[in-house]
Amino acid sequence: MNKALGLKRCIVGVKFLYFEHEYHNLEINEYGRKTSYCMMVKHAMDGNHFKANLGHFACRCAIEALGLADEMEGVESGQRYYSLNLYESRAVAKDVTRDISRIKQKIYGIEIGPLDELEDADVVMLMVNAYQLMRVVQGYTYKWGIPKHLYMAGNQGVCADLTAGPFEKNDLNFSVLCAGTRRMCAWGDDEIGVGLPIQQFEPLTEGIIQTMNYIDYPNQKDAIRARLVSPDELGVLVDDNLHYGKLGKEYVRPDMYEKLKSGELE
Repeated sequence: MNKALGLKRCIVGVKFLYFEHEYHNLEINEYGRKTSYCMMVKHAMDGNHFKANLGHFACRCAIEALGLADEMEGVESGQRYYSLNLYESRAVAKDVTRDISRIKQKIYGIEIGPLDELEDADVVMLMVNAYQLMRVVQGYTYKWGIPKHLYMAGNQGVCADLTAGPFEKNDLNFSVLCAGTRRMCAWGDDEIGVGLPIQQFEPLTEGIIQTMNYIDYPNQKDAIRARLVSPDELGVLVDDNLHYGKLGKEYVRPDMYEKLKSGELE
């Protein structure tokens, strides 16, 4: 995935730790401070691997989205969101609240770190730019067709859109993030988040690689080649002579299509 897309941050995995003894028996460092969940994700994308429990979470919305504690009264009614003056009416706020993903079962904590150190993760997250997101979507549609569970509200971008949602809906989602995480984590203005359940990661990577030669232009292919240790590292050679624009002409040119129908063109 990194070689095909040229990501600037680590791909990270999140594993849910359901029991207290499971958390304490995990021999990795605790996060060690109290802050937002999205700051933890940023720390992991910088290459750090750690665990965290309720005592490390400063954001109530993330606590509830990840299943660390029950929702406060006033959430399901839409009152919390309506109080932020981001929605025209309580009905709109309630509708948004209903569609914000939250993990229903209780967990004790999380393990989070670079995915290559956390192969039994539940959810995978990566940060991409618009071009890289295009390639992710093309890789997804190669394997599964058009994504059908995309959603976002511009709020709870990391905890709900990229973690709880992919886990609860068992499908990929991407997010424009939210103002809070963009401010706290200093994500670039061009960065967009992608979250997916772990079992989709390898097929998605395959889809991105299989569409690479037919989508990327020579300048992108040059950048991919520069990231490779050996030419066959991706299992597919990067080939400047291949592109989807060179294919399928008989299906866009009526005269050629008539020859295809009549058997003149094979």
